[in-house]
Amino acid sequence: MSQKINRNDPCPCGSGKKYKHCCLKKDAKVNQKYSGKRPFIGCLTIMRIDQEFKDNPKKFEELGKNYGYPIDREKMKESMLHSWDFNKIRKMSTKEIIDKLHSLNIKFSVDDFKRQAGNYISSIQLAKDYYFTQDHHAKGWDEDFILLAIYELWKRIIPDQVNIEMIDDEMQEGYDALKSDKLNECIEKWSRAWKTIVTIVPAYIDSVEEADQFMLEPLTQSIYNWCQDFEMELLNAGLQDKSYFKKRIEYCNKFYRLFPETDDLIIQNMLRAEAESYAELGEFETADKLFGDLVNKYPDSIWGYVGWGDMYNWAKFIDKGFPNYKKAEEIYLCGLEQCDDENNAISDRLEDLKKKMNEKTE
Repeated sequence: MSQKINRNDPCPCGSGKKYKHCCLKKDAKVNQKYSGKRPFIGCLTIMRIDQEFKDNPKKFEELGKNYGYPIDREKMKESMLHSWDFNKIRKMSTKEIIDKLHSLNIKFSVDDFKRQAGNYISSIQLAKDYYFTQDHHAKGWDEDFILLAIYELWKRIIPDQVNIEMIDDEMQEGYDALKSDKLNECIEKWSRAWKTIVTIVPAYIDSVEEADQFMLEPLTQSIYNWCQDFEMELLNAGLQDKSYFKKRIEYCNKFYRLFPETDDLIIQNMLRAEAESYAELGEFETADKLFGDLVNKYPDSIWGYVGWGDMYNWAKFIDKGFPNYKKAEEIYLCGLEQCDDENNAISDRLEDLKKKMNEKTE
């Protein structure tokens, strides 16, 4: 798929108009085929949970005990032996997978598969529309095989054609890397997930809430939640290696430009993170302007004032007159006047600031 066209870009049809004033509405109607009925929990998520329990059967037993559900160990052994999962499919050759599909009376050819996939952004949806609808002989566990087979064959046969499941893979592998304290690996995988999201989601969608709904197969983790995790981990990576603050700036800037109608709190956090990252890179004038723009646009954004004041308050910024406690106090007081400080985020900082100012004058 081609890179997502921004709403304000010149229309690719060559009319000379902006995309939003030309072909955007027409493209939106074409993409309505992806806005049909959507399950609450996706098949891929269920398969991931199944795989996790197979990899950690003790965890499954503990969960059953906690919720008062007795575990039948014999049935669990039978399930692990006969049911299909990601690991079993990965160990099969491409020929073995296709032969198994044929044995289930599934008509499959590589050429037909490539042609069919050209109209889809989900391997699961492709499997449901083209392969489950055939007069197959799959029963019991083998029904799961069909979904897993098409999911795996897509990755092997057309790996350069992105789909929803690839986003989910990168997201979940990133979370796994994070659990293993492999932050750089997590950022690498999540950067690819973000690139794929930008590629797949059409230009007429301007919020992550809508982007989540656009996914016919719900992701294991919603974009709404994940996008905030990504911003936070870019911060953590930046504290170790400042080059990641540049990546954080690029991500936040692109996010609020592509999805400007996202929940205000997320947009405010992205704007704050962008300004904060410039400060971390020592570009204080840019940071100061961005913080000012943030609180002007969202005057009740308490964390905008907190981030702005902190820039002048932090002793780690010893450059060009930093820290500047008087400026920090001025910003905090303005925030206190504009916002509801129910968590004492500003009040606590003002109290701490007074101690610093008193120590400086003594």
